[in-house]
Amino acid sequence: MGYELHISRAEEYYASEENPIAMEEWLSFADGFPALRATGWIGGAEDRQPIYEYTCADGSSVSLVWFEGAIDIKGQFGGDAYQEFGRIADDLQASLQGDDGERYTAGGVLPPAR
Repeated sequence: MGYELHISRAEEYYASEENPIAMEEWLSFADGFPALRATGWIGGAEDRQPIYEYTCADGSSVSLVWFEGAIDIKGQFGGDAYQEFGRIADDLQASLQGDDGERYTAGGVLPPAR
């Protein structure tokens, strides 16, 4: 099933420009993270940036791309992808959120905010 996850420092991932992960910070992190590898490019000549590929423990491949202060994770997720990406979010001092607003940690789904 295709679904997007987002690594963000904002309260809601779609407001990531308010408290962004800087693109330079993301590129430095991604280039130093052995499980990520640049496999292509997105953007034009002036805003070109790499698309990183990550192979999940279940063998599925996803792409990670910086967009407006957040990292968008796209692909076919199987298993518990939040465990793997929750660790990346922790390393970036950010949180992991799904398209429907649910939040994850490396240990699982967080209860809804009240």
